[in-house]
Amino acid sequence: MPASSLEDIIAKLHLCKDAPHYMADKINAIADKALEEMTKEAGDFLHYDLDDEKHTVEEVKAIIDIFPGSLSVINLDPGFGDILPVYQAVYRSRAVSFIPLLAKEGSRLGVGSEGSRGGLLEHGSNVVLTLAELYDDKKCKKVLEELRDLDLLKKEDIQNFDLLQHFLAEDGCAQRFEVLAALDPDSLITARCSINEGPLLHHYKLTENTFEMILKAGMEHFPENLGCLFRKFKGKTACQNAFDIIGTDEAMRVICRCIPPGENHPILHMAVEADPHLEDTLMNYYRDEAFIRDATGRTLSQVQFHYTLRKGNIPFSTTASVFVKATDDHIEAKDPRSGLYPFMLAASKNRSDLDAVNYLLRRCPKVLVDIKNTDTGKHRAEGLCDQRRRKKQRQSPRLRRHTMGQYEL
Repeated sequence: MPASSLEDIIAKLHLCKDAPHYMADKINAIADKALEEMTKEAGDFLHYDLDDEKHTVEEVKAIIDIFPGSLSVINLDPGFGDILPVYQAVYRSRAVSFIPLLAKEGSRLGVGSEGSRGGLLEHGSNVVLTLAELYDDKKCKKVLEELRDLDLLKKEDIQNFDLLQHFLAEDGCAQRFEVLAALDPDSLITARCSINEGPLLHHYKLTENTFEMILKAGMEHFPENLGCLFRKFKGKTACQNAFDIIGTDEAMRVICRCIPPGENHPILHMAVEADPHLEDTLMNYYRDEAFIRDATGRTLSQVQFHYTLRKGNIPFSTTASVFVKATDDHIEAKDPRSGLYPFMLAASKNRSDLDAVNYLLRRCPKVLVDIKNTDTGKHRAEGLCDQRRRKKQRQSPRLRRHTMGQYEL
């Protein structure tokens, strides 16, 4: 309809207030029916005709502003079920980019069930979950980012809807997975696979692509733990799990892309702590890392020595060479995991390898002096704290003595 004709009709409708009541009522009824028809047409437009190559966000918003009820028009097509325009948009690649607008306006207008954020999270037609099924990763990533910025995609949604696991199940979702993992990095650790209840890196259907998606995100948010590569589930590290499922060579290609060799990552040190038999495989790719120190300042050989002592499987009587070849640095350094000196590790639990304890103390008796000095300093500090506490109690006007000799505020 030409703009002039539309304006002419609107002008005439405004004049209806001066017409006889019965005539005005008839015209209003006709206008209501026309508005209903126009709203349905607008709803059909949102369902079937949205096209980001033809329409702008401003144009679509104008339609919604004129016919707000169009957002609630239900698609009764048997092939799709009873769905709202915001969900219909997921099934048309040229309409996907309008999802944030439809959800934003729907939320403002109360479209959908309570708490569905404008129909975005309707039970049985969850738009965010369905975004995993589309092929255009870049476009869907942008949609997720916009929903996040509008606070229509929230941190708690990641775990409430198992989004990370869901987006791992589909191919080509790497960029979408990054957005979701960044919204709730802790879910990389807390999320569980539906079949084996293991962490994501222990997924029973791990592929080279999904392994890289998870490890890359893990390195982004937990670099100090090397992306949880050596986290164990049922006694097996994520690294070994990847070797077993996708193959050692394939897994190592991914690991080297996510944890580039030559960047001083203590990958060998962490491997020894978690699963020593991985060391030789990793050493083929991370040879320079054998000469760096880990976050606690230990060399690789110190880590190996402490690990071996903790395990308690090297009695001095049969493995004396291990102790004799140990340097003073090995013997004088505490094991950061247990907080014990090597001679203490040899004496701990049920091992009590007295020959090992005797040898280690004779090699480096200064550790006993260090322990004594540490204890003396600790006792002095505790004494000063007690003195200050008693002085404060005597001086504070807010303290009153109980009959039992205690203080309370």
